[in-house]
Amino acid sequence: MLSARRISKIYGTTCVLDAVSVDFHPGEVVAIVGENGAGKSTLLKVLAAIEPRSGGEAMLDDRAYAPRTQREAERLGVALVFQELNVNRAVSVAENVMLGHLGDYGRLGFLNWTRLRADAQAILDRIGADFSATDDIAGLDLGQIKTIEVARALATQPRFVFFDESTAFLNHDEARRLMGVIRELRSQGIGVAFVSHHLQQVFEIADRLVVLKDGALVGTYAAGELTEDRLYELMVGRDLAGGLFPPKRGEQGGDTVLSVSGLTTQGGVGPLAFDLRRGEIVGFGGLKGSGGEAILGAVGGSVKRSAGDIRLRGTPFRPKSPQDAWQAGIAALPGDRTGEGIITEFSVLENLTLAARPRRARAFSDRRRMRAMADAQVGSLGIKTQTLDTPVGSLSGGNMQKVVLGKCLAAEPQILLLNNPTRGVDVGAKSEIYRVIRALADKGMAVLMVTEDLPELLALSDRVMVTRKGTISQSFEAGADLDEEEVVKWMM
Repeated sequence: MLSARRISKIYGTTCVLDAVSVDFHPGEVVAIVGENGAGKSTLLKVLAAIEPRSGGEAMLDDRAYAPRTQREAERLGVALVFQELNVNRAVSVAENVMLGHLGDYGRLGFLNWTRLRADAQAILDRIGADFSATDDIAGLDLGQIKTIEVARALATQPRFVFFDESTAFLNHDEARRLMGVIRELRSQGIGVAFVSHHLQQVFEIADRLVVLKDGALVGTYAAGELTEDRLYELMVGRDLAGGLFPPKRGEQGGDTVLSVSGLTTQGGVGPLAFDLRRGEIVGFGGLKGSGGEAILGAVGGSVKRSAGDIRLRGTPFRPKSPQDAWQAGIAALPGDRTGEGIITEFSVLENLTLAARPRRARAFSDRRRMRAMADAQVGSLGIKTQTLDTPVGSLSGGNMQKVVLGKCLAAEPQILLLNNPTRGVDVGAKSEIYRVIRALADKGMAVLMVTEDLPELLALSDRVMVTRKGTISQSFEAGADLDEEEVVKWMM
């Protein structure tokens, strides 16, 4: 057993872990849950010796556990799989799996490739990988690359494997495969701890739940002790009245504002046809690369179309750039918030007003009006920031996402394009973002959404379009009794 007692971590004057105690057992899956900033990832990094602890102690089988480096922690039997992808695409799958152990396979500068590949393949077989040690990494999807990282952790012969948000950027199918790998590790007697904002995964696979809030331990619970609503309440410190998702209106949208027919895009997506009505949320779901993001790009002007017709309020619409879409009243929330949605070095104020400046150059010529507009967005979206002059990069993921959304809304769009609107966002912020999106639709805004989060797709969308290999394989109308298995069937 790995036992942590009163573990603390302090950065400067900020306490991010406050005397947290938790146990990990072989053959058990423990989920570490909480809002952004709760200390989840920090706890795992401290125990894996990525970060030094500021206080507390840990025991491994009744012996002091105090590794000073990640390599030392691995030698003691504790390995961490990071959130970020961490493979060398210039070398083989086998070399990536055995990275850190290559010296065991060579003499005088020559690798014993036969033994290296055989040992790597044995580890991949152990976790049921659907690719081989000799495959080219360039042909693997994100889920398979994450499996390589799990295999690399297993090469250290661990007793405990920690996963830090390992499914954050995986689609539904990729995440499902990784959950299968975690089950396999459990069956082999390995203790697993994982951090995830996807509470469906938590209830699906965890034996115990450790809830953190503001760096402190709220409690440890058997998986069967908690309902989702109760877990939400423990994580955010308040009752999410009505659950995670806001209720749908239960009625059809208004007039058609966007009509797409015969659309094909460069890259082989299409032909596609669909309509979007005023006050309606249409959600596209499918495996990664199945066409949803290309559809948003074609409407938003970032992806070139090869053929077909797009009509905006009945008028032919041929956007050549995202700027064309902005000027036509179409705003897009990108899937990569830090790479495309915000400028992290800029302040909250500067980011919130970026989109409005071209359209209202005179109105925002003085700083007071800009601040008033940003203040209104901070209030309406519940953005938690010390001041408007705070750099956006210092905010939590959920608040960064709200700033991106606020920037979109500053342009007063009629159509809102959402690419995975709550990716990497904690449950409290998710609930708030969902309510903002639903309120916008209720006020008449038309919303086109692509998401890899299946519960989000089904609970937030008025209509669901399932994409597969570049086409719409099935659609489900508003009011349909949507079944997850039925929707997934049309994705495969």
